Amino acid sequence: MKHAGTALRAAAILALLVLGALMVSCPRSAGAQAPPPPPRFVMLCAACHGYDGIGHDPATPNLAGQNIVYLYNQMMAFRTRARVHPEMNFFTGQMTLEELQAIAIYYSVLPR
Repeated sequence: MKHAGTALRAAAILALLVLGALMVSCPRSAGAQAPPPPPRFVMLCAACHGYDGIGHDPATPNLAGQNIVYLYNQMMAFRTRARVHPEMNFFTGQMTLEELQAIAIYYSVLPR
């Protein structure tokens, strides 16, 4: 059963990498439409990490421009309680895996 979880995690990471690569590599013309709205949980994240991914407190990490796999793995560590932080454990526990992926993508493509 542990092998199935490892395979699923590897598939999720691969999907994140492909999505991130597609988002970064797609050129936008001057007349392109605005990007889609950020994931719904970003407003909760923004209270500490900033809407632009820049933390409001020196103890809060900046998320803008971070590696997509790193962001996803950290959120999964909070979700599974491998990392303990009451607010992060709560919020990541309320999100679906797809929402966690969307947040990782959102913050990873923001400029540092």
